[in-house]
Amino acid sequence: MRIISQDGTLDMPYEQVIIQRFKDEIYFLNKNLTGVEHLVGDMVVAKYSTEEKAQKAMSELKYAYLSYNQLQITKEIPKAVYDVFPDKMIKAVYGAFQFPADEELE
Repeated sequence: MRIISQDGTLDMPYEQVIIQRFKDEIYFLNKNLTGVEHLVGDMVVAKYSTEEKAQKAMSELKYAYLSYNQLQITKEIPKAVYDVFPDKMIKAVYGAFQFPADEELE
């Protein structure tokens, strides 16, 4: 599955990065650290106005990833998950999740 940053400038394979939330920001760390020697520090993937919004964005990522994995196994997204995040699940079907803009989260 692909993870796309909030502003669309980063596109990375979920299986090769670590996604971490700290307060109202979400970061990624490259698990194998190859090809990123010129980068200093952690890369911000998304920034939110509140810590609660950042937590919600991380929850949406988890649901999308779990749904994507479920889809790979059973070829079906669980209805309960689809009912909660229908637009995010469409993205999961295609194997991509973009962190939502701050104003998209309640």
